Amino acid sequence: MFGRIVKKGKNSTLVFIDGQIINLPFETKHSEGDIIDNKDNLILRCKNKKPLKNLEENFAYYTQKFSILKTIREFFLNRGFTEVLTPKLKESIIHETNINYIKTSAGFLTSSPEVEIKKLLSLGFDKLFELSFAYRNDHKDKLHKKEFLILEWYELFSKPTQVIERLIELIKHLNGSDLLKYKDLPINLTQIEYIKYSEAFKQFAGIDIEHDRLSSLKKRFNIEGELDRWEIADAIFSLKIEKQLGVKHPTVIYNFPKERAALSKVEGGYAKRFELYIAGIELANCYDEENNSNEIRKRFKKNDISFIEALEFGIPPSSGIAVGIDRLIMILLNRDRIW
Repeated sequence: MFGRIVKKGKNSTLVFIDGQIINLPFETKHSEGDIIDNKDNLILRCKNKKPLKNLEENFAYYTQKFSILKTIREFFLNRGFTEVLTPKLKESIIHETNINYIKTSAGFLTSSPEVEIKKLLSLGFDKLFELSFAYRNDHKDKLHKKEFLILEWYELFSKPTQVIERLIELIKHLNGSDLLKYKDLPINLTQIEYIKYSEAFKQFAGIDIEHDRLSSLKKRFNIEGELDRWEIADAIFSLKIEKQLGVKHPTVIYNFPKERAALSKVEGGYAKRFELYIAGIELANCYDEENNSNEIRKRFKKNDISFIEALEFGIPPSSGIAVGIDRLIMILLNRDRIW
């Protein structure tokens, strides 16, 4: 047996091994942080003692994290999904509004596996999921990293509401209860509230985002710069609305402006896009997927040619969702920031 010395005492030595503190009945001749066996033989000398302070906490976090990832995979495999792994470095990508891509000398790092999974749907797969890393050139804060874990899944002939219900089923399964406790918020997972995008501005910010004058919106919310209506809306949503969503039960914002459709369908002048919030945190983004190649060509100046070819070959009607797994783990483990 061997372990890392975490505390020395007269006639005893505490060592950390496999998540447990074990008491050895002798005073070690080595230093805290060193790795020894049960006869006090030195296995490895510690040269960096900083991790000792939070050793147990860090070990517990990663143990829980890896268990959650394993459970997520089992959840989908047990429901007939096929797990896929798609390329992360691409020569060409679709440039979506509000996404800051990372470009390297070898190509672009993917911000999402969405396009690559949809190519697979054109080949005849019906239920696919991927749990992997994605990359965006965002600033680093409590909810953002340039490299992050993302879960995406797609189901043919499904509706966004069905996909969102499956996500809530997953969260209940991971949480082990219908009541999710995050910080001081008891969140009821048995109820999902749907609010139209424009109604969220009326309800939480007291404005008509579709018709109020841009100058008055900028003045009221102290927004500067030459921005269009929906860029101003993005700023107001982030500043005044987001934190109020999902504090009692999961909240879904839908009927986004068509300018924010990305790869979702547009019907009745609105994007068939659905964003899910829990505890004021955006957790997932779901689309009724646009499968018309001509529509995608019109929306984006730069396109992934092989994606257009897949759309032309034919992708049946489907819905898909992207879930921020770092954020979900943060909520499940009741932490203040993503790791």
